[in-house]
Amino acid sequence: MNSLCGFRLSTVGIVIGWINLVGSIFSTIILIVAFTRLDDVIKIVQEQIDTDTVDDVGLKTAVIIALSVYLTVNVTNVIASSLLIVGTVKERHLLLTPWLVTTYIFIFYNVLNLVYMIYVAIAKGLPASNVVVPIIGASLSLFIQLIIWNAIYSLFKQIRASRDLQQRLLPTSSGSQYPNYTKMPPTME
Repeated sequence: MNSLCGFRLSTVGIVIGWINLVGSIFSTIILIVAFTRLDDVIKIVQEQIDTDTVDDVGLKTAVIIALSVYLTVNVTNVIASSLLIVGTVKERHLLLTPWLVTTYIFIFYNVLNLVYMIYVAIAKGLPASNVVVPIIGASLSLFIQLIIWNAIYSLFKQIRASRDLQQRLLPTSSGSQYPNYTKMPPTME
């Protein structure tokens, strides 16, 4: 793959990196605010679920764990997206690796989520009108993620190939090109 939607892969890498970076920073800010307003978040969660099955301490612990996991994922995504931008601009293929790995993990999670959605729809016998739109949306999102991941992986391979070519074109330094000062001739007195 040399381009995506008519754009060079380096342009795609920078744009995707910036979109991910801005989205992750925004999500991180929201999660930090959620931590500062933890009691309000717990009240909202209590309104959404059956409070008879979960006690207040267990619910608070679950909310803290969930927010901590989401915050960790967002901070990781901020770092990976920053490295994607820097790696694309400086043409350093190894800096693209964190983004490729984290996005691969997200894609794997989304595949599991899609399979779970289909399983629940079949197991509970939900009407097709209730499940078609979410399943099509999740499938479309997964398809777009795979295309973008493939484009960035192609950029990774492209940068690596050009760096390998540059390394081969540089003259190699061998010991015969430089004088050897370790063996000095004996001095005459």
